[in-house]
Amino acid sequence: MIIDLHNHCELSKNTKLKIIDYIEKAKILGVSVAITEHNHLYNRKGEIDGVSVFAGIEILNDYGDFIVFGAPEDCVKRRNNMIELIEYIHKFGGIIIAAHPFSGYGVCKVNERKIANEIIELIDAIEVYNGKIEREFWIQAEKLARIHKKPCTGGSDAHNINDLFKVGTQFVDRIESINDLVKAIKNGRCQPVLINNR
Repeated sequence: MIIDLHNHCELSKNTKLKIIDYIEKAKILGVSVAITEHNHLYNRKGEIDGVSVFAGIEILNDYGDFIVFGAPEDCVKRRNNMIELIEYIHKFGGIIIAAHPFSGYGVCKVNERKIANEIIELIDAIEVYNGKIEREFWIQAEKLARIHKKPCTGGSDAHNINDLFKVGTQFVDRIESINDLVKAIKNGRCQPVLINNR
């Protein structure tokens, strides 16, 4: 099963994408999608027209960009205290993933190495494939994940129609709920993949 784990819709900045754009393309490709709005939990989830949709949050804070699954939206209130944020997410059984760690506003780009490494040690996974960044940054992210023994994920980071379903995350198991998703990532039963041979 493949889920594209990093995408934006009506609640995020700099996008005009709507959920129907994802559903139409996902049906053609036979994949599922996660909507990870900027600092908001997407309000639709479950199956939409035969496509599994998972809701997450991309938290933007002073330490970088992070994708969260399995925690309530009010975790965003703690976004500028990184330790408190991670503890709060874990308290609810959720996970936190470093998005594009070496590009954009990634954790390894905006922090000194010591602080970045401390954060990486505490989070649950690293986004290795990101559809909006160059492959050189994928290689760096993969090395970071290997060093810290963290599971790897992939997401297109779609903001416009041309961004849809470039990369995703392949899961060993069938993922039917956020709990399944969280458990599979925590246990490393996933890997980043290209979608549609891109």
